[in-house]
Amino acid sequence: MTDIVGIDLGTTNSLIGAVRDGKAALFADATGAELMPSAVGALPGGEILVGRAARNRRVLDPEGTVLSIKRQMGADVRRRVGGRELSPPQISALILGALLDRAGAALGQRPRRAVITVPAYFNDAQRQATRDAGQLAGLTVERLVNEPTAAALTYQSGAEQLVLVYDLGGGTFDVSILEHDEGLLEVRTSRGDTRLGGDDIDRAIMSIVLGRLGPSRASVEADARAMTRLLEAVERAKIALSDREEVRLFDPFLTGEGAGAAHLDMPLAREDVEAAARPFVERTLACIDAALRDARLRPAQLDRVLLVGGSSKMPLVRRMVSEHLGRPAQLDLDADRAVALGASLLAGRIAGERIAEVLVDITPHTLSIGVLPPHEEPERLDDLDAAPVIPRGSVVPVERTTTVYTTHEDQKRASLPIAQGEHHRLGMNTQLGELRVGPLPPSPAQSPVEVTFRLDLSGVLHVAATHLPSGTSAAVEIANSPYQLTAFRRAADQAEIEALRAGASEGEPDDGATESDLSLAKAMLARVDRALGRPGGDAAALARVREAAAALTEAVERRAPGVAALTDELSDALLDLV
Repeated sequence: MTDIVGIDLGTTNSLIGAVRDGKAALFADATGAELMPSAVGALPGGEILVGRAARNRRVLDPEGTVLSIKRQMGADVRRRVGGRELSPPQISALILGALLDRAGAALGQRPRRAVITVPAYFNDAQRQATRDAGQLAGLTVERLVNEPTAAALTYQSGAEQLVLVYDLGGGTFDVSILEHDEGLLEVRTSRGDTRLGGDDIDRAIMSIVLGRLGPSRASVEADARAMTRLLEAVERAKIALSDREEVRLFDPFLTGEGAGAAHLDMPLAREDVEAAARPFVERTLACIDAALRDARLRPAQLDRVLLVGGSSKMPLVRRMVSEHLGRPAQLDLDADRAVALGASLLAGRIAGERIAEVLVDITPHTLSIGVLPPHEEPERLDDLDAAPVIPRGSVVPVERTTTVYTTHEDQKRASLPIAQGEHHRLGMNTQLGELRVGPLPPSPAQSPVEVTFRLDLSGVLHVAATHLPSGTSAAVEIANSPYQLTAFRRAADQAEIEALRAGASEGEPDDGATESDLSLAKAMLARVDRALGRPGGDAAALARVREAAAALTEAVERRAPGVAALTDELSDALLDLV
């Protein structure tokens, strides 16, 4: 029985899987849903909610419910969950804990090891925060794997191919070019933007809708619950418009009461959504061009273009990518699942399963050492030049050596700052640490110091340096990243997470719907009478609304499991009332 799983810790949704009977499989919740919303909230009594129950809770408590925490991984911030202030790794650990519970129910034991996916362009701080989240959830993180690489593992053509994987998710974008050759999958290059995804498109669409509210806009923007309800409506509309030309946004009494109430009742066309999304998709095309330049390839040399990630389902994305590259882009039917399935395959290989593909990955960022600029005496470390040791795009594992020189006669020690990034100035990059060699014996200026960087498969950087005239040496392992939690802080955070997890719930309890689900369902049903009272409307669409409302009403009366899913069905039915 396996104790290692693959996890896609996503901005919008997360998944977990493992290799079972030789095949990668994802674990579902009690309703059969594999996708778990990456949402964490709390009930008034303090019980932690994770997943769909938390997502539904955000309408009632927008300030105390957290979504898209992935975009803040690596940042020194805290977010409110109910009445508590938690860090991004703690919130992510609660999401991981719910996924592990789901896997444990299927496997008979809670997994203890995991491969977790991250955006290819995550820096050291963001990757370390992901490792910390895994450790807080009680996991040994065997490996972090880049998301486009994981997705590519799920495609096997049996022929040599150059494959471009375009991964547009809820909060991040990555593009990787991989070479697939007889069981060997080698990453040629990766580019990306960790602040670009479906969330940005949603906000742009919201701006369009708010602009059409007229005088009501100010009151809606001043009401956090109204803004959350509007965001939910926009998110659903964007998804629905992938296969429809127009939907209706309908939410009466969005804010206010009586004659002063603001109502949401307007059509939204696919062309509106595409106008909002186009600037963001254009930014992804610039990343594609950069990746092609890095790999020294022309679009015509690509054998396949794969679109993965939930936001890639927009027809505009497929059209713009295909036109830009001059070749068809293939949207996978399992675009939401591809990354998790790839992570599960890699976890299976670590567990000893016979997985055909061998993965060769690269480092997405340059690793450098700080050196004095020519003819300058900078006053601050930040003003040092960043001398590349391991260039971006190097295949891992990799080892590179360079030589630097002391600056003064009889220098007592050599301080070697280490950074990650592409800027020529050290201070503009991500600082990883410092290696100090010394004390040094008397020696002339310009004495050579040999520095070796070794980056392993887990993203751990090992740095060693030797003062060649004396043989004095030092070494450091940047596994203990400066962004990693201290032992004391980790113990405290883990104790807090374990206490919260003791009462946490991924969704509906066995004996019925949660109060949050019931409140949201009743609010949705209150909109139906007004919707059905509007003049006109497609008869078939009205019939679907009545049918969905009747099923939800019955479930609410019985406080039955499945209220949240039925509420979603009614929300989708209301979109058709164009």
